[in-house]
Amino acid sequence: MKKIGDVELRLAKGPIPHYKELKELERSIVKVIIEEFGTEELIKRYSNPLWFDSLACLLGFEWNYSGMTTVTLKALKEISIEDNIPIIVLGGKGKDSKITEEIETKDIKDKLKDKIKDVSITSAKVDNYLIQDGYNLYFHFLISDEKSNMTIINQKMSIKEQKVRRFHWININYFDDSQIGFGSNTKTLNLSSKESEENRKTTVDLISMGVKKIKEDYKKLQFGPLDKWINRNYKIKASVYRMPWNINWEAINKLYEKEPRNYIEILETEGIGPSTIRALALISEIIYGSPASWRDPVKFTFAHGGKDGVPYPVNKKVYENSISILHDAVKRAEIKEEMKKLALERIENISEKMFRMIK
Repeated sequence: MKKIGDVELRLAKGPIPHYKELKELERSIVKVIIEEFGTEELIKRYSNPLWFDSLACLLGFEWNYSGMTTVTLKALKEISIEDNIPIIVLGGKGKDSKITEEIETKDIKDKLKDKIKDVSITSAKVDNYLIQDGYNLYFHFLISDEKSNMTIINQKMSIKEQKVRRFHWININYFDDSQIGFGSNTKTLNLSSKESEENRKTTVDLISMGVKKIKEDYKKLQFGPLDKWINRNYKIKASVYRMPWNINWEAINKLYEKEPRNYIEILETEGIGPSTIRALALISEIIYGSPASWRDPVKFTFAHGGKDGVPYPVNKKVYENSISILHDAVKRAEIKEEMKKLALERIENISEKMFRMIK
């Protein structure tokens, strides 16, 4: 899957008092977009982090709270079933996040079913295993149509930080820096980045050396006096390079026998988890000189650019198009005039404020 963008939000709890009204507004917007542009466009819109945030705010959420993800998508799933909308909506929070099990209950062609399973498993492992930021995956969601257009939306949680992180994917390309805007948290190991490409290749080569050789390298880093060397060669705390203790050597041996051709095959191997992935990445970097990325992929999401030109100037045409689609959907929505008026006022207020900032 190609990474479209990432968002960091505050963790929120509590009921949604206007859930019924929220759902009716989203139902109308979804129907209008499909009628006007088709299912592919709807999926592209939900894969766009800023458009999704705009929709959630339109439905009555605060812009930086976790419920804007889980509740908005829960409503979409219910709407798709109730109105027989021509999209496949799977996943959710906790036990509902098991897409590979849920897909078996659906009447879907085997080829599409297999693709959904593959995309679900791999994207979840990329966000949970390859982006090691202290957050754990708890929400996993997929939207697809019969033509295999699909988006994945993953959300991770940190109880300690009381924050969540949301990751948007569309189509196929697992290792891509399409997440826009980087953070400054140098404690995040990001093996999904293009910057980590050589590290991933070295890890594949490392597996071919066998368990005995990997264990030798592991012990050098686990018990060797590396702190001074790391602090001298890297502008990063040596503690970040501490080798994990919980390594699945049996799984590494299975990999050796399997002779993986690429990094995805390593990731897909049963028993290969975050600790083993991290150990292999650190060996590849420190001993074999193939650095991994330590740049946090989540800081802020620039779907339309930045007012100061970073990472690129605001594209007003694209921006106006996003506003007009939401505006038109609300105008045509089959909802009460009072709700329609409030929604339109919210769009106008947001768009006027943003355009003042970028002039």
